[in-house]
Amino acid sequence: MHGVLCLIFIIQGFIYDTPIGIINGLINIILGPDILVTDYIYTGGLGAALVNVGLAGLITIAAFVFSKHIPSGLTMGTLGLVTGFAFFGKNPLNMLPIMLGGYLYSKFVKKPYGEVLLPSILATCLAPAVTQLSVLPYMPTWLGLSLGVLTGVFIGFVINPLAVAMRKAHDGYNLYNVGFVAGMLGLCLFALYQLMGIEFVVLGNWSYGYNRELTIFLAILSVYLILCGFLCKSENNEKITLRNLIFMDAEGYDYFKEYQEKAYINMGLLGLACLLFMFVVRGEYSGPVIGAILSVVGFGAFGKALQSATPIVGGAMLAATVSMIITSTPFNDRSFLVAALFSTCLSPLAKKFGIKWGLVAGFLHLTLATNITIFHGGMNLYNNGFAGGLTAMVLLPIILFLKEK
Repeated sequence: MHGVLCLIFIIQGFIYDTPIGIINGLINIILGPDILVTDYIYTGGLGAALVNVGLAGLITIAAFVFSKHIPSGLTMGTLGLVTGFAFFGKNPLNMLPIMLGGYLYSKFVKKPYGEVLLPSILATCLAPAVTQLSVLPYMPTWLGLSLGVLTGVFIGFVINPLAVAMRKAHDGYNLYNVGFVAGMLGLCLFALYQLMGIEFVVLGNWSYGYNRELTIFLAILSVYLILCGFLCKSENNEKITLRNLIFMDAEGYDYFKEYQEKAYINMGLLGLACLLFMFVVRGEYSGPVIGAILSVVGFGAFGKALQSATPIVGGAMLAATVSMIITSTPFNDRSFLVAALFSTCLSPLAKKFGIKWGLVAGFLHLTLATNITIFHGGMNLYNNGFAGGLTAMVLLPIILFLKEK
């Protein structure tokens, strides 16, 4: 099913652009810098961006097949993040060294590659660290490329033990745990690069004027997932009620384990909810915005549901409104919308502690997410995962203390 979806993305790309235009666009995407924010629709055009999304998804699926990975809810979330960020920052070439590092780690610890695959794929959020070295103007291309590849392999190799250790910091309440880890690792790499005299200029390349095309893209994706969920056979058909789709009752975060392919329905409903959200706030679509939505959709199989995500987004938009009152920045500024959509990584916190703390978490998340890029120089594409981890680290002790008292 997911392979078919990736092929649909590629076909859509050729609908919006000519083969020559797509080839030129892909060259621009691959050879250009990738630090935040580099919107691939702006860099290579909508057609090339959609083809890049499809190719990144197919490479990820190929890794699942090669490693004999057993699908889970996090598998769906990972695929959502990969395809989402293939709109801004990830492409097949800057992903592969990091995935290779994960493979070498599996050999080093003598574990099946399928067991350690997901963190290494998620670690491709640090793909700009690979690209940044490869495109340095004052370094020979072969040397920069070699250093970039080695950096990627190193990231993929160390991400698994770091992810296990740092999850304790937020106790699992941040669904984007690898984003939090990558933020810490990106901070160290950024300091090292600065020591080497490598300068970073945080970019702000956003695309404009694609509301209709990206609305159609999101609508097709959401309806496709809902139809697949209804048509797929499952042992838990009796659990598919309106209440369960809203609350996604499950013992843990893995909705795919609980509902099997019926979890696709929740993924599609979240896509439609994002579509409604963008309509209500009159938001402008772009690569990062549609990428954030795809991450929400993907994690509809792992920890995100309408009931728990809504208060988080509400708190984030409340913070955006406060900023508008004080600074005159529109509350529907695209950086705010991206942060609000990604803030749903804190859905478990709202589900556990209620709507009020969900609102507080969303508010704090947007505040952090829009101001911490400077610490990693834009190298960590999962900037919001970093912010989500920090938010949970700050709030969780306070919540537990107040509940105890």
